Amino acid sequence: MRPQLSNSKIRILEPISMTDHVKASCWLNIEDPDLKERFEAYLKSAGEKGRPNVQLEKVEGGGQYRKIGQFQLFLNEPREGGGGSSGSGGFDL
Repeated sequence: MRPQLSNSKIRILEPISMTDHVKASCWLNIEDPDLKERFEAYLKSAGEKGRPNVQLEKVEGGGQYRKIGQFQLFLNEPREGGGGSSGSGGFDL
């Protein structure tokens, strides 16, 4: 099955190892307030099966791809206390 969204031009700016702690963020830039509210409500109600899944693949010779990582994205919720060391207003960015 072909994914709904993809990008074949990902640039990794520096080497990383399997033991490095890496985080991911995604901005959807939804400008329609009604659509944004409905999308967030869906993510809250859908559980694990409704979370966006990201898969990283290394392009190898002959048009072959090898999966090198995958993760799910989840809706950021304000953290208790509202503060974070990153100054992000208590969100997990």
